[in-house]
This record gives sequence, structure tokens and C-alpha cells, in this order.
Amino acid sequence: MVLHGEVSLRKVNSIPKSAKKVTIKGQYHIIAESEVSGNHHVIDIKDGVEFYEQDGVLYLKNDVETDVRCVVKERHDNITLSPGIWEIDKQQEYDYYTENHKNVAD
Repeated sequence: MVLHGEVSLRKVNSIPKSAKKVTIKGQYHIIAESEVSGNHHVIDIKDGVEFYEQDGVLYLKNDVETDVRCVVKERHDNITLSPGIWEIDKQQEYDYYTENHKNVAD
């Protein structure tokens, strides 16, 4: 598992057969939007990097190494992902006052 800010990426064996390929416009794909600062977590688009989605779950298939990074480079280090298939999700935290899990936010 790889953690980058509020994003978690978990290596999986396959993409569900019914997942749809995501068409990306631009130089990167936002995998977690910044709620306040605009410092989104992104993965650069290049040959060998594809995204799929099923039921709100995002998958990354990368045949080449690729980086998870932030738009504002000083906020988080880049993390290089080895080739594979990754399930992308938001990290969860437990709120002891409400006794509930919630998504981590910046």
C-alpha cells in the first residue's frame, strides 16, 4: 500500500471486467481533489498509464513507472509507483467524538 496525503493506493491483481476506461484530457489526472488549497493529488498522463472506473472506484494500470505527486510540489514528496494495477481510494480516519469513520481531508 502507498499513502500520499489523503490518497491510498493498493496494488491489486486485476481490474474488474466491467470497469470502464476513463478518458483523460490534459497532462495529469486528479486522483484526489484539494478541498481548500487547490493542491490536488495527481498522476501524470504518459504512454503506458491508463485509468479505469467501476462503481466510483478508480483503478490505475501502469505498464511503466509513474509518480503520484501534488500540483504544488512543495506540499508532498513524489512517490514512484512500480508497474502494476492499483486501486485508488481516500484514506480514512476515525472521529472519536462522533464514533464514525470519515475521509481524510486537507
